[in-house]
Amino acid sequence: MPAGDETPVSPDQHSLARSIALHLLPGVALGVFVLVAAQWLPAVVALLVGIGLVIVPLELGYLLYQARRRNGSWSMEGVILYRERHPARTVALWAVPLVLWASVIFVVSIAVLDDWIVDTLFSWYPESIRELASFEDDDDPATWVLVVLFALAFLLNGFVGPVTEELYFRGHLLPRIDRFRRGAPVLNAVLFSLYHVWTPWQNPARIVALLPWIYRVWRKRSLALSLAVHLAINNLFLLLVLVAFL
Repeated sequence: MPAGDETPVSPDQHSLARSIALHLLPGVALGVFVLVAAQWLPAVVALLVGIGLVIVPLELGYLLYQARRRNGSWSMEGVILYRERHPARTVALWAVPLVLWASVIFVVSIAVLDDWIVDTLFSWYPESIRELASFEDDDDPATWVLVVLFALAFLLNGFVGPVTEELYFRGHLLPRIDRFRRGAPVLNAVLFSLYHVWTPWQNPARIVALLPWIYRVWRKRSLALSLAVHLAINNLFLLLVLVAFL
């Protein structure tokens, strides 16, 4: 691949304003949904339901609309880019250090920073949303409740959500700002972090965790790499939470 500023620019570039809007609006919609639904549901359940009812329809629906508009069919040709082929072993070798880096950053943030940031900067956030910063629960849910909850978590937060987000953010939006060269993965990482309006206290850690990952995806034009990293991180996190409940 050409190096430095000679990296090719993808077609159909978005304006900066359009890109910012497309990055952030689905997250705002999910944040509003969680805020409302958390009046009746635990925040984590509201978040999982919101992935299925808000994120997937908005992000996948937008991609399908663009496919129909561009191709007259449901084909994602020209809609989802960064499809350069790399051997699976190579993708795995790239993914492992990126997953380890992100995992360490998130564990340190959860253990050391998140509660402090919530108390210092986000004490004004609705209490129902701030519940997402804590793993403490005074209730002792029934076994069947935990089974259903973790089944939904692995389905929606472990597979459906990450796949949809990667198609949308790295397959569609990142290529359409790559005229910014090395600034493209930085912009994508910052906006993708801010998109998580339901956990703003994780923005410092999330951006640090995302930057090497998205930079590598941009350099290698590899959506497969981004899918591998995102799926691995989310499922590793869910497994750690599951172990904590056992």
